[in-house]
Amino acid sequence: MAHKAVIYIRTSSEAQGEKSSPAEQESDCRHLAAEKGLTVVNVYRDIEKYRVKNKLVEPSGSRSDRPSLLNMLKDASRGEFDVILAWREDRLYRGLRSMLMVMETIQQYKLTILLAKESFDPKIAPLRVWVAQMELDGMKERMNMGVRARLKAGKANTGQNSYGYMRVGEKIHIVEEEARWVRQVFEWYIQGMPLLQIRERLISANAPQKGSSIPRRIQWARSSVQTILKSVEEYAYGFKLHSRSGETYQILIEPILDIPTYEVFIKMRAENQTHPSQRIQYDYLLSGHLKCACNLTWRARTATHRRSRKGEWIERKTPIGTYFCPQPHHELRPASCPKSVSAKSAEAQVWKSLCEFVMDPAFLLARAKRLVHQIQQNRSLSQQNLQRVRDEQLAGTKERQEFITHALVTRMDDDEFGGKMAVYYEKEAQLKRRETAIQEEMNTYADLDFDARVNAYVKDLQAGLEELNSTNPQTPEERHALFLMKKRLVDTLLEEAVINSNRQIQIKFRADLVNLVDINRKTRNRSDEFDNHRATLLDDGQIVLQL
Repeated sequence: MAHKAVIYIRTSSEAQGEKSSPAEQESDCRHLAAEKGLTVVNVYRDIEKYRVKNKLVEPSGSRSDRPSLLNMLKDASRGEFDVILAWREDRLYRGLRSMLMVMETIQQYKLTILLAKESFDPKIAPLRVWVAQMELDGMKERMNMGVRARLKAGKANTGQNSYGYMRVGEKIHIVEEEARWVRQVFEWYIQGMPLLQIRERLISANAPQKGSSIPRRIQWARSSVQTILKSVEEYAYGFKLHSRSGETYQILIEPILDIPTYEVFIKMRAENQTHPSQRIQYDYLLSGHLKCACNLTWRARTATHRRSRKGEWIERKTPIGTYFCPQPHHELRPASCPKSVSAKSAEAQVWKSLCEFVMDPAFLLARAKRLVHQIQQNRSLSQQNLQRVRDEQLAGTKERQEFITHALVTRMDDDEFGGKMAVYYEKEAQLKRRETAIQEEMNTYADLDFDARVNAYVKDLQAGLEELNSTNPQTPEERHALFLMKKRLVDTLLEEAVINSNRQIQIKFRADLVNLVDINRKTRNRSDEFDNHRATLLDDGQIVLQL
């Protein structure tokens, strides 16, 4: 029966030359397969760029994440072929990691590698990889030196073209169609137009965007407008910065903006700065919890100033807090997203629901019974585990006695006898530790007065809540201390808070009873086989119980 073979082809591009083109590699490999009487069942090709972390990369032999190579090694583990055919060894790998991946696979699954243009010797494969790596390192260093020399001479090399410019050879030229929109964006900004309105104007005017290797999810994202505004020095003073090997080079380009426009923009940018020079931390109770239909965690902002009729900013006596959805693009925001809500209103809703939740002990106790049921099941499981361990102990004792008898009859060497007995004793000690852990766990379940603990837990919660609600802080320090206590309670009990289009907040609470029953502490250091007993309950009661 003919062995099944696969062909692996790798080339960074079709233009690498006829002798190593994909078609030439496949033809030579198929000819070799015919000579050896092999049946080719698949051809794996790494001949195009592929994406790694939103970046297109060439299928270099030094890369171990080539898609077709990984697919081939995965199929090898399934026993789908016996032989790998390649044009040369460097088609398979030119780096240490990729070499180790291939060598480990052929050794583990007893595969054969045959090469069309040279012989394959697994013993000298590491040496060849080392030589190839040295050659690649030398090529990279020579390329790096050439790039630095061109940049030092003021010649453009690589990098993303800024909007309004395009690199042609070693020169960066203005793209007039884009430059026109750059000037328009700055003109709109100076007129006081918000960023989202600038974005809408660009979309409605069908302004062109830069080409991208990644398909655009939305037109003229807010970040694209911000990128143009952040490049104001480049547009006004006519230079582009390139970085290479820790050095920064300046390439002269033709300006798009005039200096007066730049100066007006910089002044307005400073006036529109919303962050104070000394950041003040405001207290938000629902921070990290509130979400909407966009499935984004809402942020909070504080309005400390208001604009007067004369256009001047006047400090408010009482800052106004607001929670808002961070989705900046209206086409991605569902109709049920309310965009923003008063922090005072939202926090009052949640705190009222939290108080009702804590003040209803029957609610907690009814659902805690489910946890008791789970504990009883765990105890039954522990009894079964205990019996199994004791059976293993009896079997181990019998095996050890039989071995001692055999050793006496055969006059076994002392070293061999001592080594084998040490193994038996260690196994017996492990079983004893497991038996003790299970027995302690069963005693914990037996001694647990769950109803009493739940009642005490609920009373503690209620007392703490009543104290918080009756406290009347007078100073900023007292108000912040009260906030921290409330925040701790919200973070502990609040599972989910989703706001709807009417600004009503749907709330799910959780009650973590780990500390209540104290089983977590008692079983923390026990065998992994027996200490992962958990019960999770999610229902209309909006409670999560975890043990």
